[in-house]
Amino acid sequence: MRRIGCHVSIAESITKAPARAKELGCEVFQMFTRPPQGGPAPKITPEIAEQFKLEMKANNQSECYIHAPYYINFASANKVIRATSAKNIREELERGSQIGAKYVMFHLGSAKDMERAEALKITAEGVARVMDGYKGSTELLLEISAGAGNIMGDTFEELKEIIKLSGYNLGICLDTAHIFASGYDFRTAEEMGKTLDAISKTVGQEAIKLIHANDSKNDLGEHKDRHEHIGEGKIGQEGLVQIMSTFNLDLILETEHDKVEQDIRILKAIRDDLSNG
Repeated sequence: MRRIGCHVSIAESITKAPARAKELGCEVFQMFTRPPQGGPAPKITPEIAEQFKLEMKANNQSECYIHAPYYINFASANKVIRATSAKNIREELERGSQIGAKYVMFHLGSAKDMERAEALKITAEGVARVMDGYKGSTELLLEISAGAGNIMGDTFEELKEIIKLSGYNLGICLDTAHIFASGYDFRTAEEMGKTLDAISKTVGQEAIKLIHANDSKNDLGEHKDRHEHIGEGKIGQEGLVQIMSTFNLDLILETEHDKVEQDIRILKAIRDDLSNG
């Protein structure tokens, strides 16, 4: 494991994504399958699905992961928004199953004008609605948030409660910038141990399935989701060393493409050092 990649564009067609990933030095990659800010999802025909799988092999990409659109909100007070969110996530799982994607991860959404306990309940109900009767191969991951405003799922305790209430045993996508923004430090072995203890006491370490590897423009506990290139933010390279030495999982960068190739090289170098150490 510890395969390394980044988020890539699907401009023109999702079949272009594997080649773009290879050009950037990816071994795995993440993509949207529809416009992230809204709009219709491009149809995935059997021919497109087959071509995508051929491109995966031709470009030596081990796995692909799907990030759900940003407008998803399972905690909205508006029932139509909640229903549409569940429908779209279910569609993403089905689309992922068509092309052989391993995971779909999504941001849970933001709660306004309601108590937190009620927001947790309706969020879990939305998750259950997605999973009810689903038979596909792509798995659903809840992504921990940075906790800005009324965003749901910014602590492992909340994620545990949502999973419990949903009735489904779901995995977690751990974003390093998000957990740092939420107050979980991991820049030293001691702090990593504390964070791992928090994970073990809630969702369990085995629930962590994928890492979004990002540095942070903001400091610990500031609850702001602003990614930075590896080693140029408040987390620093040592924080990623601690993450990679703790979790033997694939890592996806979500940094700007101006330096994402450099970020990929840095993570590969850390991996090599851990393997040789």
